[in-house]
Amino acid sequence: MKRINNKIDYNETWRCELLERSERYYYPFFNQDENIWVRVSFITGYQQVNVYTNKGTVLTAHQKTQGPSTYKMVFDLDNKRMNWEQTEAVVKQIRFNNQYNCHGFTFLDGLFWFLLNNEMVDTIIEEDDYHACTLETLKENGICLYYNTQNELIHSARMRDGIILSKFGINDVITQGEPEILERYKGANLDPLKTRYFNVSEL
Repeated sequence: MKRINNKIDYNETWRCELLERSERYYYPFFNQDENIWVRVSFITGYQQVNVYTNKGTVLTAHQKTQGPSTYKMVFDLDNKRMNWEQTEAVVKQIRFNNQYNCHGFTFLDGLFWFLLNNEMVDTIIEEDDYHACTLETLKENGICLYYNTQNELIHSARMRDGIILSKFGINDVITQGEPEILERYKGANLDPLKTRYFNVSEL
């Protein structure tokens, strides 16, 4: 992505929107005899910003607004919203970070939440001069793209200091190494055979 003095170049648009991100968590503490799944929904205010490929294509990223701009709700398996006490019990267990997601970590230095689809990521690969490689030949700042069985982009990661790192969902967790990525995303129908690796062209 385009940088000026090695910092991501972006422009504010002053257009704001609410984005909802939901994730499932497994909690044992509501009932002593039974473990249950819950769904946690994070509704957060963001400002849209423009970011740019090295060839000038404009893409939209999301900059988290300042202050307590996140509203949290928790639902049970029947999609029934839990009460305040149960909600607090769940969210206190989650170290969440909704300032950026995996693609924001991979491509935008962890500054923004970055929603990407297959077409957009292919544009970045072409216009930012990435070239295909293998896991064995992945170099520093190389990227990894993970797809599900329907060939939809699910996750991304970057090689830093010789380790493949990525951000895990809305959590404040940085995964280390590809085995951890495959383990954490096994419920997302990830297909390891569809993973793509790219090194950035050296000047």
